[in-house]
This record gives sequence, C-alpha cells and structure tokens, in this order.
Amino acid sequence: MSAGVNEERATPARGPGPAAPMRGPARFMSGMSTEKALDFKGSGKRLLRLLRPYRALTILTLALAVASVTMSVLAPRLLGEAINLVFDGYLAHRLSRGGVDFGHVGQIVGVVIALNVGGSVCALFQGRLTATMVQRSVFRLRGQVEDKLSRLPLSYFDSQSRGEILSRVTNDIDNLQQSVQQTLSQLVTSLLTIVGVLALMFVVSWQLALIALATIPASVWGTRKLAKRAQPQFINQWKFTGRLNAHIEEMYTGHALVTAFGQREEAMAAFTEQNEALYQASSRAQFISGMIQPLMMFMSNLNYVLVAVVGGLLIAGGTLTLGAVTAFIQYSRQFSQPLTQVASMANLLQSSVASAERVFALLDAPEQAPDAAEPTRPAEVRGRVEFADVSFRYAPDRPLIEHVSLTVEPGQTVAIVGPTGAGKTTLVNLLMRFYEIDSGAIALDGVDTARMSREELRGLTGMVLQDAWLFGGTIEENIAYGSPGVGEHRATHEQVVEAAKATYVDRFVRTLPDGYATVLDDEATNVSAGERQLITIARAFLARPAVLILDEATSSVDTRTEVLLQRAMASLRRGRTSFVIAHRLSTIRDADVILVMENGHIVEQGTHTALLAAGGAYSRLYQAQFAQAMEEVT
Repeated sequence: MSAGVNEERATPARGPGPAAPMRGPARFMSGMSTEKALDFKGSGKRLLRLLRPYRALTILTLALAVASVTMSVLAPRLLGEAINLVFDGYLAHRLSRGGVDFGHVGQIVGVVIALNVGGSVCALFQGRLTATMVQRSVFRLRGQVEDKLSRLPLSYFDSQSRGEILSRVTNDIDNLQQSVQQTLSQLVTSLLTIVGVLALMFVVSWQLALIALATIPASVWGTRKLAKRAQPQFINQWKFTGRLNAHIEEMYTGHALVTAFGQREEAMAAFTEQNEALYQASSRAQFISGMIQPLMMFMSNLNYVLVAVVGGLLIAGGTLTLGAVTAFIQYSRQFSQPLTQVASMANLLQSSVASAERVFALLDAPEQAPDAAEPTRPAEVRGRVEFADVSFRYAPDRPLIEHVSLTVEPGQTVAIVGPTGAGKTTLVNLLMRFYEIDSGAIALDGVDTARMSREELRGLTGMVLQDAWLFGGTIEENIAYGSPGVGEHRATHEQVVEAAKATYVDRFVRTLPDGYATVLDDEATNVSAGERQLITIARAFLARPAVLILDEATSSVDTRTEVLLQRAMASLRRGRTSFVIAHRLSTIRDADVILVMENGHIVEQGTHTALLAAGGAYSRLYQAQFAQAMEEVT
C-alpha cells in the first residue's frame, strides 16, 4: 500500500466575521471571481429568450399592443377634424353662411371615445398576457436554478457563501421578475407608440415632424451616457446585497458563538461597513438613473414650445389648419411621453439585467461530471472497496493525495486516524464521489465507482458526520429520511422505532411530550447536540448500507452514551465495510485495520495491538491521549 495526502478537506470556516479565512478546498479557490464581465446586450438577449416557449402568447400580446396603439394614435387626428369643423362652422356663422354641424362633430367625438375605450381594453388584456408570460418564465427559471444547484459540485459551494447563493436564488430572481413584468408591457407599447405617432406626424406636417425630431439626438446621447454610468452601480448594488445577506446569515446561524466570544461589536461593525457599501452603490445607481427622466421631460417641454411657436406661424401663413396643429401638438405629447417612459424604465432594465447576469452566472457555473451513459452496478453487493493508484488535488498546482492504493475486504472495519489536516475526510469523500479523482480508480465490489450513478453509489453508502444535519420536521421524519424508499415504501413507524431503540434514541424520545412527533426547528435547537447526533446515527442504522462511513460520529455524546453507541455501532457494522474516522483512539481498538496518517502520508497500518507494539506514530498518539487522560483524572 502506498499513499500520500497533504490536506484534509474541511468545511469553509463560518466564524463570526466575514473576513474569517477559508479552509480546505475553499482556500484554493478563494481568489475566484463570482462576478462576470458586464454584458448588457448579451444578457438582455438571453433574458428575452426565456419567453421563447410562449410564442403564441407573444404574438397575441403584440397584436393587442398594435391594436391599442393604432386606436390611440388615430384619436388625435379625428379630434383635429372635429376642431376644424367647429372652427369652420364658427367662421361661417360669423359670415352668416351657416353654422357648426354638431351632428357630424358628435359622430367624430363618439368614434374618438370608442377608440379610446377600445385601446384601453386591448392594453388591459395585453398587460394581463404579459404578466402571465413573465410569471411562467420566472417559474421555469426557478426550476432551472433548483436543478442546477443539484448538479453543481461541492467545490462550487466551498467557494461561495450560503448567503450569496441564497441572494441569487431569491433576491435576484424576485428583482428580475418584478422589473421585467413592469417594463416589458410598457416598453412594447412605448416603442409601437413612437413608431405610430412619428408616422402620423409626418402625414400631418413634415416640417413640424422634423422640428420634433430635432431634440431626439440630444435625448438619446444624454440617456446613453447616464445609462452607461448607472449600469456598473446596479451590478455593485446586487453584489453588495449578496454579501450583506451572506454576513447576516452567518451572524444569525452563529449568534451563540458571536455572543460567547464577545464579537458583537465586530459583527456590527462589519454589518455597518457592508450596509454602507450597499447604500452608496444603491444611491449612486438610483441617482444617476433617476436623472434620465428629468432630462427627457426637459427635452419634451422644449419640443412642445418649438412645435407650438412654429405651428402658430404656419397657421398664420395659411399652411396648416388649426385642427392639424392641435392634432400635431397632441402627437408631440404622445411622442414625448413614450420616450420619457422608455427613459424612466432604464433603471429597471439595468437593475433586471444586473440581476439576470448574477443568475446566469450561477446557471453557467461548471457542473460535476455527468454519470456514465449506461451506469453499471455490482452483480452482488458485498462491500469490497479498492483504491487503485488514486491521486487527487483540489488545485492543479497543489498536490494532495498521490498514488494511494488500498483494499478493504467485505465486513472489515478500517479506522483512519491522525492529526487534524491529515486528509482523513478527503479519502472517504472520494469514495462517495463528492469529488472526482484525477487518476487511478476506486472500485466497489469490482465495479469502478466512476461507472456507477451517483445515486446508486450513495444509496449503497451510509454516512454519519461530526456535524449533525437535521431538517425542520418531526424526529420520526428525520430518522425515516435514511430509508431508501419513498412515499408508501418509506419506513414504517415500527421500523423507525426499531432503529431508534438500537441506537439509544428511543430512551430520550420517550421523555419528550410529543415523542416521535416532536417537531424540530430548522437548527434543531430544541434537542441537545448529543441527541442530534444520536438521531443521525439512527438514520444511518435504518438505511442499512453496504458501506458505512463514520466521521467522528460520537464526538458530541457523553462517555456513558458513547459506550452504548459502540455496542450499537458494532451491531451496525456487522457484515458491512466500515470506514471510521476518529480522534479518540479508544473508540477504534477493535478495528480490523488502522491507517495512521501523518504529515500528509499513510505512515502506518495494522491492528491496535500491532501498532502499539511497533512504537511508531500510532503509539505516540495513543500515549499522548493516555497521558492527557491521566492528567485530567489527577
């Protein structure tokens, strides 16, 4: 057997402050950037592609928008005709040549009212359909993100804080939904209105149309300049939102630790610093983007003054009628209003694209290698594990495990001991395919685990970690989580109780008012740390896997309970291949093989008695623990 290990994989530190250093694989990737380069155009196109499955609704929405805009832009032209009829009738009346044809005027006004009502109804249905498309698209996007999270390797979660990931999944998607829903309907209507109104403006008077267009280049130039300056601030806004959420999440879950170590002031100072950074980025983003609408209103008012003055001169010269100029002034307002709306939506669009980039960065993150196209499984599951010349490293330039070879026969118990950081947990993580090896092979009952599906492999493997993980639910549900079945095939109450009795969970559960129906909160704070660990051991007992991994599984229980658990573990390990990671050497005396890791290498292997007799590294570890125990007694 040959082996070499340089580091032990550990969970990233979650201390009281955000600047706590990462350990394990996370520290190798701490320099990775989680932000993509700004690509407004590309991200915007990708965002619109989310609506591709709803082509029929999109076409119907566009048709309703065209109908609504058409009706809206025709109304001023007809009102201009009505004004001409009234004005001409008034002049005729003054000259005693007739009067105003109120019947004709009434018909035109009726048509105008009908057009306005019809346009409003079409706009209402268009907004409803747009909201439906956006909601369905975001629903699908959330599903894609959830599926993506299940395909990401552990290395991704090692390099990202939970708060940052949660911010992308919740805050950014919510912002995306609200922003797109608010802007998409108005944006389509505004663009169509600009086109329709511009066409009729040229029909009424090409001279006034050119004057109205004279202010557009300055408006577009100013809007682009402001938008270009605002977009990076929106990126920073959502980046700092993620960091602040990560800090708050850590402070909440580690509140007892923060208080115990007197780090409340430091935690508040870190919160204040990040909150200030978010405030500054948000203020700059909103202030810069908020300047766009006043700029557009100023250009709109300037345009109105020019049209009114020139229009009056054209009426005086007899080139245009009063009705035509009145209609054109309304068109000028209709033309400026959608431009102002588009400009005011710039901050929403920029904010949504900034959030979209963060969500797309998550969706584009490298995934774990897919399972084999035709996965295989052992013909007979016995629990024989073989490491054949296995090498692995978290970072390409930092060797970790080099050329490890190891064979464990079915039913054997292998204990892995050594100082912290020796690589003990990394070895079993490779067996579970939490990380893919760089070279060599790991076989289970003669089948390369790389050719097995992860679900199949992990279904044959049970794991009890030092940090007990429980979810919000009853104690019975947490134990039954280890059952391989689902639905009606899930473990029965009797099977759960049997596993609980075998692992000494039953004795403390029966003291609880609700027994097995006792509901645990998300952090399981209503039971002790030792009781939490007992529940996870019962979960593994119920699963009855072929290969069992115990990573400091009894570290949180008292000495008497540990003795009882050792008996339960002996029963649980009977007939199963077991890997036991332990610091207390007294718990692994009966192991068939003990591997001693020191300074990144497997330096010894053998039974407890043989290793003690050898007087090597294991003997030194054992004597050190024995001496410490004697000191505590005396």
